[in-house]
Amino acid sequence: MKVYYTTEDIVKSDNAVVTVGSYDGLHYGHRALLDVVRSRAVEIDGQSVVVTFWPHPRQVLARGGDVKLLNTLKEKLFLLEEIGIDVCVVLPFDAKLAAMTAAEFVGEILVGRIGMKYFVVGYNHHLGSDHGDFFSMLDLQPKYGFVSERVSRRDVGNEKVSSTVVRNVIAEGNMELAHEMLTRGYIVIGDLCGDGRVIIEDKAKLLPAAGEYAVKVSAHGNSVPGILYVGGDGTLRLSSELSGEMKDVMMTFE
Repeated sequence: MKVYYTTEDIVKSDNAVVTVGSYDGLHYGHRALLDVVRSRAVEIDGQSVVVTFWPHPRQVLARGGDVKLLNTLKEKLFLLEEIGIDVCVVLPFDAKLAAMTAAEFVGEILVGRIGMKYFVVGYNHHLGSDHGDFFSMLDLQPKYGFVSERVSRRDVGNEKVSSTVVRNVIAEGNMELAHEMLTRGYIVIGDLCGDGRVIIEDKAKLLPAAGEYAVKVSAHGNSVPGILYVGGDGTLRLSSELSGEMKDVMMTFE
């Protein structure tokens, strides 16, 4: 997967199928939408493109600066590549970007920089400072020459799947339900210390309730079972066959 961190570096596509969002968690609803993105890209011989933001908009905007995140940026990029996305554009979210209207964002970035021909959005999609929705995108289509498609919401049982719902489930330590909503085990990527401590640089990373959890530990081509101890103060300690100091160790909750 090709990753761009500035719009100036983007190699413009002839047939980009684009979606835009924070995509925190890459849960069932996200994956259903991304399946459509990938399918449409195949149909028009184009590229599947995810435009996301870092930091998370809720960390910048006044209404949610202390939000806990399901994924660090490193974890999000890992999951997007695992899903099979061709290109990820990581836009720095700041006051200037937040002030752009939907039309400005579509015209300048999605069409002007990326070359969007097909736009896939979620059922509750909003974009720009004016909160442009799916119908706003339909109005912009003739001017900018793209097609929009809206994907319906996804439920697990009687529960709507959203990043907020998944956060609550994980905060309660219900990793089985989290697995179902995410369609895979919840992941934590951190650095392993020689004494078994795991260090996560991003303090906004959401950890499950304090306790012991069975995990699959992956690092540098090795994969072994382990137990991750989550302390009430957010400290992490790993017990597994892996030992010594290691960077980017991935722990997947079983």
